[in-house]
Amino acid sequence: MDVIEGDGQKQYTLLYDYAAKLKRVSARTTIKIKVNQPQPTLQPRFGAFYMCLEGCKEGFINGCRPFIGVDGCHLKSTYGGHLLVVVARDLNDQYFPLVFAVVENECKESWRWFLSLLLDDIGDVQSNW
Repeated sequence: MDVIEGDGQKQYTLLYDYAAKLKRVSARTTIKIKVNQPQPTLQPRFGAFYMCLEGCKEGFINGCRPFIGVDGCHLKSTYGGHLLVVVARDLNDQYFPLVFAVVENECKESWRWFLSLLLDDIGDVQSNW
């Protein structure tokens, strides 16, 4: 099963390396990793991962309609969680990926965290429409 599905635990340990490589290639890419550690004696645990690539930001600001769609879905793996996404529509009426995040559970707090990071990334977009 590890060959088919991959080793989830190993992948979570590589998140910081993955984030560092993306930031090295593109300085304006936004990546946030949140870990939970309720007590100092406990091991830190994955809380959430947010990613907005520089090219997606620029593409949205310069070539998409000033509207976005947000949605979330369950991740059916050993660790579970939820995938939160934001998409836009480009001038050809095609979907354009903008931002995604993986969170432990879909609740008001995780949506608030996700959307506040999104607003920090794209700000108040002035449309050319």
